Amino acid sequence: MKGFRALLLLFVLSNATLVFSQKDLMQQRYGQFPQNTLDLYLPKAVTPKTPVIIMLHGGAWMMGGNEYTAKTSRDLRDRGFVVANVDYRYVNDSVHCNDLLNDIDNAVTFMKKASATHHFKNSGYHMSGISAGAHLALLYGYKHKENIKSIAVLCAPTRLDDHTEIEFVKSLGLLHNIELLAGAKYIPGKELDKKFTAISPYANIEPIPTLLFHGDQDQLVPYRVEPFMLQKLQAQKVASKLITMKGKNHDCGMNQPDSEKVVLDGIMDWVREFD
Repeated sequence: MKGFRALLLLFVLSNATLVFSQKDLMQQRYGQFPQNTLDLYLPKAVTPKTPVIIMLHGGAWMMGGNEYTAKTSRDLRDRGFVVANVDYRYVNDSVHCNDLLNDIDNAVTFMKKASATHHFKNSGYHMSGISAGAHLALLYGYKHKENIKSIAVLCAPTRLDDHTEIEFVKSLGLLHNIELLAGAKYIPGKELDKKFTAISPYANIEPIPTLLFHGDQDQLVPYRVEPFMLQKLQAQKVASKLITMKGKNHDCGMNQPDSEKVVLDGIMDWVREFD
């Protein structure tokens, strides 16, 4: 009888989903550079089946930090997700787009290793971000599709190799940011360097389910780039959706509770559908 009970207990334990209760961990260092830190938000109940979101902040690739996305990360944690709110380097004369993507890849590697300690998934993560972070989330997801199950982003710059879009960026005083990101110079009236295409998400699409949010009154990243991106995704038969945040500017409505809920609900449903 004792042997039977022992076998029964072993069977139950081997088939149970263990649940762990943990606290958030701030300023976790994942790389060698000062900005290579992330805040790890852990929901009250974590299991090896809990979806993991990699969150990237905006700031025109040259300012700010993950404090920009702290509230959104906490809100997603409270909806039951593990969230890594990642900081990364700024572009400069020697740091370009691929360097930022390497930072993100190092953060993902950190998360894979941390999964053993904190009992969440060690693969199959989801990308999210806003503005510059949305741009990087798209590029990283497409360039590292082996690591990523889905992407959900807000007000993403998706087309950086078009004269109209670059002239618009120039009018905002942000041309230098794009040049540093690409590692190339923009010369009006001349053919664009192919490096601008290399950093344009629409030109790097891979079959990763992609959810786009964009305010139709966005004054920093024109709304028109998102229907263009959706068209490219659909042409390649990638699971994709555009949610237009009507009347919203570059904050995508995240500063108003009703529209913030639309975004959080959308991300939650997207991640769960493709986890």
